[in-house]
Amino acid sequence: MKKVFVYTFGCKINQYESQIIKEKFISEKYQPADKIEFADIIIINSCSVTAHADKQCDQLIKKIQLKNPKAEIILTGCYAKVSQKRIVQEFPSVIIKMKEEMLEGVEQEIKTFDNHSRAFLKIQDGCDSFCSYCIIPYARSVMWSKSVSGIISEINRLLDNKYVEIVLTGIHIGRHDMGIAFVLREIFNSIKRDFRIRLSSIEINEVGDDLIGLMKEEPVRLCSHLHIPLQSGCDKILKDMNRKYTVSDFSEKMNVLKTIIPDIAVTTDVICGFPTETSEDFFATYNFLKENNFARLHVFPYSKRAGTKAFDLKRVYEGRELKARTDKLLALDLVLREQYNSKFTGKKRKAVSLRNRQALTDNYITVSNVDKHDGIFEVTVL
Repeated sequence: MKKVFVYTFGCKINQYESQIIKEKFISEKYQPADKIEFADIIIINSCSVTAHADKQCDQLIKKIQLKNPKAEIILTGCYAKVSQKRIVQEFPSVIIKMKEEMLEGVEQEIKTFDNHSRAFLKIQDGCDSFCSYCIIPYARSVMWSKSVSGIISEINRLLDNKYVEIVLTGIHIGRHDMGIAFVLREIFNSIKRDFRIRLSSIEINEVGDDLIGLMKEEPVRLCSHLHIPLQSGCDKILKDMNRKYTVSDFSEKMNVLKTIIPDIAVTTDVICGFPTETSEDFFATYNFLKENNFARLHVFPYSKRAGTKAFDLKRVYEGRELKARTDKLLALDLVLREQYNSKFTGKKRKAVSLRNRQALTDNYITVSNVDKHDGIFEVTVL
């Protein structure tokens, strides 16, 4: 029996799609391999959100060719989609398959989520926002939404397999055909079981009153956590990035969220060193992040992506400044995490078990030295 190994780079969407691919191969009588050295077929589900992601994929291909030269390597995902010509030239023996081909004829649903205590569930795909720095609309241009009935059926299947936290994910979940608040209400009206939903990421202009109201109504089944990408705290840079909101829009919505749901954790993405970002623009972002008390920052140094509108922009700062700005935001992230977490020290929150005796609360705090539980349970934040 042939063995298959699936390696995943990147986002929750890729992790979900890798699980679909793995289950597809198992259904076709392939056996999962524990290591790349033991596999007959190695599928790499790639990411291309940054140049570093491309480089990581190249390094893995070289490692496989060295350690398992007889293996058939299949490359799929965003890197395969946007850099096909270069990959063919550099790695002629690698088989490139578009994600559409890999998933053709396969129901986009999973039964389990290997090596995870929580399950991701893809409800949407595709983006047509074309932010000036982002390659993803070129890699995932087709807009797609999973049916509400399909979402409910898949959640029930995952609950049967002991996953009590379901993370709804997508490239742009706020663009689900039926609206994210409608989807959530249908889930809660249809499923009367012990579980909770977390949203993976949503744009600020898609956090509507209906969603905020539902979060207040469902404090147990809908996690008090939203990941809302900011990218910059400067209106000039937001315009250059082709983002569809202003700093004032973001701040006003943050105030509404924190007023209605005082315990909410708002985490965010921020890009450091966009080409037109001056020192003053950077400090505007720094101060905005500090003043709005985010619970956690995901900091990304700007990465040039060929084919995007920002690719040819001339950088207005010295190269060494990128690291200095990145380090400053990473230091701020540590301060903001401590400030947010300290508000809950000694308090009980609903949590689910993670690996290594850790638990994750509804408001995205990780607690250590916790005995494993199968369902949702109370934990004291340390």
